[in-house]
Amino acid sequence: MIPRTPLSPTEGALRAATEIETDGSRREATANLIDRETGLRELSEILEEIIAEAGDLIEGRSPELLAEARAALRRSADSAPRRAE
Repeated sequence: MIPRTPLSPTEGALRAATEIETDGSRREATANLIDRETGLRELSEILEEIIAEAGDLIEGRSPELLAEARAALRRSADSAPRRAE
């Protein structure tokens, strides 16, 4: 597993924080809280690791599942480059 480092909030969390937080100076902190509490970033990282390690195997057995996993990662993508694609 990759060591955890402080990251910018995901785009989805920023969109949610914009809807929730009226104080612009607190939106990033709110977005980080959303990411941490929902576990979205951790789940995304785990899914990326699975695709990176077993993508060929998964694609051979269920290309639709791999395509869905990649699409889900794109929908929840943040500004960091994706390692699994």
